[in-house]
Amino acid sequence: MQGYPYDTEEANEDRQRWTALIGGDRNALGALFDAYARQLLVYGYRICGDKTMARDAIQDVFVNLWLYRASLAPEVRVKFYLYKSLRRALLKQMAATRPTGTDEWENLAEAQPSPEAEWVVSETESQRSHRLLQSLSVLSDREREVISLKYFSDLKIREIAALLELREQTVSNTLQNALNKLRKHLVLGFLFCQVLFEKIF
Repeated sequence: MQGYPYDTEEANEDRQRWTALIGGDRNALGALFDAYARQLLVYGYRICGDKTMARDAIQDVFVNLWLYRASLAPEVRVKFYLYKSLRRALLKQMAATRPTGTDEWENLAEAQPSPEAEWVVSETESQRSHRLLQSLSVLSDREREVISLKYFSDLKIREIAALLELREQTVSNTLQNALNKLRKHLVLGFLFCQVLFEKIF
């Protein structure tokens, strides 16, 4: 993957930690873990619906970062790299444990409300978060994941496409369809836009 422009404080800190990690700095590994563990846990739980599996996969990701640090590319977008590594690790674990003939999307569709909704509501006990996630329930699993990666994890369209192994146009279309669905739910759509406004400004 091509290097990314380090034009934000977060990106600069990521680059410094990543470089230090490659150089063998354990503190840099710990700093990356502290910076991303929680959001990775939310994302991992969204994929597998199992907190223990998500935690184990995150631990594996960071252990492998340390073990194979000498072979890491020096120029990566760290957040994307971690999300990609976690998703790959979880899908591998799920493939090894799920019954033959099922896939991760079928597993996600079985749970109502979604693991993401249960996680955020239980963690924040926020009525607004609950209402927001109810609005997301009108979306398909794929649409929810694209929305989450775009607006809550701040990944770019090309990064989401690479992460989900989709074409960029497919991701753009999925995102647009999801936003159109949300707009049809006027009150909940307004709530969603309000949250996005707060994130942007």
